[in-house]
Amino acid sequence: MSDGADIGSADPDRLQASVAIVGGGASGTLAALHLLRTSSDPGLRIALFEADPCRGHLGVAYGTTDPRHLLNLRAQVMSAFPDEPDHFADWARCAGRGWTPTDFLPRMVYGDYLRDLVSQFGGHRLSIVGARVKDIASRQGGFEISTDCATAPAESVVLAYGVSAPHRLATAAGPVRDASWHLQSPWDLEALARVPDDATVVLAGSGLTAIDAAITLLEDASQRRVVMVSRRGELPRAHLEQVLPDWRTPIPTGPLTTDGIADLVYDQIAAAHNRGVDWRAVLDGMRPQSQSIWRRLDQSQRRRFLTTYEHTWHVHRNRMAPQIAARISAYRDTGRLTLHAGGLRTVDDLGTRCRVHLADTTFEADALINCTGPLSDVTKTTNPLLRALLDRGSITPDPLGLGVACTESGELLDSRGDVVPGMYALGPPTRGTAWEAISVPEIRNQAARLATHLTGTTAVSRTAMPVTGQ
Repeated sequence: MSDGADIGSADPDRLQASVAIVGGGASGTLAALHLLRTSSDPGLRIALFEADPCRGHLGVAYGTTDPRHLLNLRAQVMSAFPDEPDHFADWARCAGRGWTPTDFLPRMVYGDYLRDLVSQFGGHRLSIVGARVKDIASRQGGFEISTDCATAPAESVVLAYGVSAPHRLATAAGPVRDASWHLQSPWDLEALARVPDDATVVLAGSGLTAIDAAITLLEDASQRRVVMVSRRGELPRAHLEQVLPDWRTPIPTGPLTTDGIADLVYDQIAAAHNRGVDWRAVLDGMRPQSQSIWRRLDQSQRRRFLTTYEHTWHVHRNRMAPQIAARISAYRDTGRLTLHAGGLRTVDDLGTRCRVHLADTTFEADALINCTGPLSDVTKTTNPLLRALLDRGSITPDPLGLGVACTESGELLDSRGDVVPGMYALGPPTRGTAWEAISVPEIRNQAARLATHLTGTTAVSRTAMPVTGQ
């Protein structure tokens, strides 16, 4: 990135930011890119704060170094820019590795794409600061950003901290103790590599994060065995190899109910089946409408969705790449991967190993890995920045425990329910308001709208966006 910004290159004491972005994963990076692309103002200054510079401002999803971790969406829908849907696919084609728009590419390749875009757009207007933000305080004309070792002023702030670390793993008997066999992060590839080659490994969770951990563990050592444990014992469904036809479901006008939408989806799936169209096409066709549907549901109907339909939606909506699904199926057929419902009952500490009690069996294991998914309830967070903002009332939890309270445009709300001028949220923290806010197609749309709002301008043309594929 010879012409772009680099992690740790900026001194917070010398920063004068127009916009401070807290969080350097995909959400924060997309926010910065859209601001840079939207505004031609040479005076624009963006400070992107990343607490973990080792990930290269890509977050846990695209900071992985394991090429076997694949995107869960095809390249053709992963452009960073909603007005240029082929941008990522064109970039991948220019990389010269034989990828096609319908392929599920390695997630680390998408990380390379984001790095390349930062290099293209960054320049002197973007500073990437390798520091953890501890507090954000209002000041005349904006905010003061406090890090571990310095402070910096900013006119506006965007909270783009992405997905939070999973909640502490617990059983009915209480939290699982800290031990050498208890791995808190499934994204710590070095820790996974230290697991013995003949180990039995328990993954608490059976979602997409657990799938990635299982692929790494099982393919790195042929004698390892993995046991997945979750409440319902279900795996994410798989994408099909073939591209599905477009299917658009007409959404009725007037008030909506969760049960009514569920009935509509089931009816549409039946109609699609009668026409020889797979159910996946119906769910994919609902995606562009999901945020507007969510906005039309009142709080009681949203709660109804979370308690009744959320799990079913997730396992069908957030699917595995077909290659990954085939590997997982093969490991289950050989007995190296087993799946159990009912969750963890208790876990006994045996020193360097543990004894795991499930609903249907008990066995000893060499490692237990927390793959339960991100913590969305900010009232339970240990993040020092979020704790400081919550304690002061500068932000407030979403009523459903899905993130922080904000308006549809991302403006943060304080503990009194008032808009906090100049403070915004982007990506996963906005799930309570937007629902679909964890994948690139939704986050890029949010980032584009926020950039337009903050700069008062619209995006520049394609000619200003070289595609290098480097």
